Amino acid sequence: MIPTIPLSQFPINPVKDIDIENAYNWFKSFISDKDWLKRKNEIENYLSNIVRSSEPFSEPISEGTLLVVKKDQIGWYLYLVHVYLFEPHKYEYFQGARVIPIFKRIGMDVNLVAKIEGINKKMREMFKKRTSEADAILFEVLTALLWVRNGWEVKIIEEGKGPKTPDFEVVKGTEKWQVECKRQMKTADYTYKETKKRQIMISQISKLLLQFNILLDIKFHVELVSLPDSYLFDLLNDIISTTKIPCKIISNESVDIELSFVDIELIQNHLKQYLVKNNSPQLFELIAKKEVDHSAFTSGFLGTFYYVGDGEANNLYINEIAKAFGVHCYCDSENALNAKARDVRRQIKSAISQFNPEANSIIHIGMETFDGPEVEMARTEKLINTMSNIDPKSNKLGWIFYHYFQSYTRSYMDWYFDETVSTATSFINPVLPIKNTFLIIPEDEVMIEDASHWDKELP
Repeated sequence: MIPTIPLSQFPINPVKDIDIENAYNWFKSFISDKDWLKRKNEIENYLSNIVRSSEPFSEPISEGTLLVVKKDQIGWYLYLVHVYLFEPHKYEYFQGARVIPIFKRIGMDVNLVAKIEGINKKMREMFKKRTSEADAILFEVLTALLWVRNGWEVKIIEEGKGPKTPDFEVVKGTEKWQVECKRQMKTADYTYKETKKRQIMISQISKLLLQFNILLDIKFHVELVSLPDSYLFDLLNDIISTTKIPCKIISNESVDIELSFVDIELIQNHLKQYLVKNNSPQLFELIAKKEVDHSAFTSGFLGTFYYVGDGEANNLYINEIAKAFGVHCYCDSENALNAKARDVRRQIKSAISQFNPEANSIIHIGMETFDGPEVEMARTEKLINTMSNIDPKSNKLGWIFYHYFQSYTRSYMDWYFDETVSTATSFINPVLPIKNTFLIIPEDEVMIEDASHWDKELP
């Protein structure tokens, strides 16, 4: 039986951010209180079942939790904002870091957003008919707002039953453009396959890692999917128990592995002074002894828990940790990098097909950059090749705006958000139709010029 502590003993106060609150209230205006309560309860019932404590090794690591509600994506996003503002003990840091900055940006100019012609119908469709398409629709809303912020009149084009049309039309004086938005999925299918393979391999050595409080830093030089499930076990089963000091334990053409140890005493001392949430950036940093990218870090521990507040919806906290392990993985295989470096040829082709060929047109493409600088370098090469194969004579495509996003969370900061924008044009002497190009980060907060955010060190 896991004990519960009352909220009165929880020292973190709800967040006060007028921009996020304004966006939250505006989004909520498109559904009834009854509908919101129903969706919130469904999400919390789901979380109660998927986020729980369990006996060590009673469940395979390969079936680890992915905190995403896909069917009601917009309900999930609104829930993340709700708990961020009003129930922080339930907040999910890693998913929230993707969502909160979007609401912050919309909330900064919610009055402008609300006046966009056709926006209300678009929002109602998202909440009622297109609940799993929140990423794509929010990207459209942010792009429409961008043009309004640049002084253009925006009219969202209503989707009919015939051929697809552009998302909206923008007008300033005598100048007019049709605009189409395309949003890539968050993560490549290859990344999901690689992650599952990694978790299966780690699960075969997890008991051994836990027994000796092991930290591993693994760099694969071949595709993980090409290796047997027992690859790490076969390599490390006889090495781990005999290694007493931090060192590189494996180095060959397939993999380099460095071993060190979790500082259990440091973790125990921290837990005596502070609340630490399960599956939080604080927990991962304590185990890894550094800031980590959650998507490439696997950990486990033997410990005790308690709930904060009522219910069991993502409010599980850690009382004590007796043993722990962590594994950080990276793969620099050229084939793996190339598979993760997704091109946007399909999105561009689809967008062009939606335009009136006689009208000036612009494409905005949104991408997330979670796989690192080497992947983005490979993707850039693909984008350049794709652009060179577009025939400007067959259409009046004037500009493509590429928007790259990346979110982070740390123990000392709920969210960071990076954004890079690049453009491509068919004009010989181009003049950008919009001065400000960042969708989410306010221009006065842009800290780097003539560079990409994946080229700088992570926070």
